[in-house]
Amino acid sequence: MYSFCKVVLCCSLCVSIFGPAFAGEPGEAGVAVITVPFASTLVDDGTRDDEVLYGMTAEVRPGLREVPHTLLQWAQDGTGLRELKMSYGYTWVESKNFAVVSKDEADRWRSSVTHQIIAPFADILPEALTESYPPLITLPRGAYIIVGEPSPEDERWASVELFGGKKGWVRRELTREIRRWNENGEEETRKNLVADALSYLGASYRWGGKTMTGLDCSGLTHMIYGLNGLEIYRNSRPKDGFPIALKHVPGAEGDIHTRATLASVKPGDLIYWSGHVAFYLGDGKYIHSNGKSFGVVINSLLPDDPDYRENLAKPSAIYTWGTAFPDEPDKLIVRDFYARPFTADDGRTGWRFYVRADGYAPNRAVLYPEGRDGPSVEIAAPRRMMYDSPTSEHKDVPVYFYSKPGDYRPAVLLLNDEGYRPSGETISSDIFEMREPITVTDCWPGR
Repeated sequence: MYSFCKVVLCCSLCVSIFGPAFAGEPGEAGVAVITVPFASTLVDDGTRDDEVLYGMTAEVRPGLREVPHTLLQWAQDGTGLRELKMSYGYTWVESKNFAVVSKDEADRWRSSVTHQIIAPFADILPEALTESYPPLITLPRGAYIIVGEPSPEDERWASVELFGGKKGWVRRELTREIRRWNENGEEETRKNLVADALSYLGASYRWGGKTMTGLDCSGLTHMIYGLNGLEIYRNSRPKDGFPIALKHVPGAEGDIHTRATLASVKPGDLIYWSGHVAFYLGDGKYIHSNGKSFGVVINSLLPDDPDYRENLAKPSAIYTWGTAFPDEPDKLIVRDFYARPFTADDGRTGWRFYVRADGYAPNRAVLYPEGRDGPSVEIAAPRRMMYDSPTSEHKDVPVYFYSKPGDYRPAVLLLNDEGYRPSGETISSDIFEMREPITVTDCWPGR
């Protein structure tokens, strides 16, 4: 009688700090500590999807799995590939870029790390002298190190311990103590986020990048939050299990944003389009890394601003906003729920369902296409119904084919029982009925 599609969530990009011959050396699972300035990670189809930075850690997949043929070119030099488990799942990294250690040793490293590099790049030098050469290593912003006492001869320099115990020196202003998330309150945290966002202005664009040599849209937002102690999803959409909550921000008449429509969003919030994410600076402006300008630039949502970028400014093109500071963190609130008719390839007329909500991203939904007292449809992965355009005909947008003509008032329930929940309890919305009924004239008896 009815039909619906399950959404498949794409594996993507988020690194937590803390096969045959090609698959690397056999051995027991352990913990990888990244020992190069930065290194690409790869997914099975050979796509570069992220960068791991010096001092980060990840689980090593136990045993060996055959390297997909699309990745064999990366193993030609004999260094091999291993699968490391990031927070989003497994990804491939060349073995030469990390050391495998015991959990105890990795824990000792993580507990000893005190600082991150905050300059675009910083040399770790063998002596506390500008002319000291060659550097032991040059590290990018975000790399983790142990910083010790200042030099007795020149306090501008501090001792550094690298992973494995090697010691050197760094200019102190090129480093920053590791921040704990929201340690000084929301206002100060938002100011810090904005300052770090602006520090990337002018960087080049690089797909899967996360350093000043080049970074992509979600690499930018991921690093901004990571430098302030919060790990958000490393992809251009919100995701259940990560601490960015949805925020529905409707526009004004004419499908535009004004200062009044943007009054509820604050610097540090995120803007999500289809396949793109930006960091909101305030007063209509946002900073983002994008392929069109091929770098990190500032644009505006406001038509009277010289930085206005029309193709990203329409509220209808923004599927959701995101915030790390939701007003009601223990609730899911449906703001809008609607359906659009479409014609299937076989000529049947069906309805696609879309929802907009506030709160931490739900991992499932229940759809009541014929009304709250009618049959229910479990939506195991509601991403497409949450983030697709109302005009989208993506196959994973939930679809229902009615068997009888009539007026129906569908309803929806959103649930977060596996994802990020501050209280640890299940978060759910109320059952939300569509505001206006839909009229079904074309139907398919017996379906």
